[in-house]
Amino acid sequence: MNEIIDQISGYFETVPLWPFVLFGFLGLVAVFVEILNRKRRADAIDNFRYTIETELADMYPQHKRWPKNINIYLCSRLPGMQQNFEVLRVFLPQDRLLSYNTDWNNYCDFCRNITDEKIAAAEQSSASDPSEGTKQSTHKESDPKEVFHKLVADLLKHTHI
Repeated sequence: MNEIIDQISGYFETVPLWPFVLFGFLGLVAVFVEILNRKRRADAIDNFRYTIETELADMYPQHKRWPKNINIYLCSRLPGMQQNFEVLRVFLPQDRLLSYNTDWNNYCDFCRNITDEKIAAAEQSSASDPSEGTKQSTHKESDPKEVFHKLVADLLKHTHI
């Protein structure tokens, strides 16, 4: 056993130490970069959630108030949300990017296509429908408020990585 230990210690006496120092330094840099990326990822998630919670506070998670000119209201908030969307996309795993992009595109399409008339028509049709059987589920799916709520929830599911 002493022979093996002597052989190993002889090896370390003859080999230069600079490669070990270099690899140690590279390991420390890699750990630092990983910590920094985790912090940036957490900040991106927090900013994305914060933007949704502040920009859509009256509409999500509880429907408190729907503003007039909903199309203009939602479209005016898209640029700020788009910036946070782009930042968060960098930190998502590759296999989830398609789902994330699809959810974002669905949300943007909804914001561009929703009108006050569609909301009023959905409210009027749900108020005038006395039956609560199978037709209720079709109204829930076509109710713009429910669709909006689902789209925002779909976006927020990507922050639970």
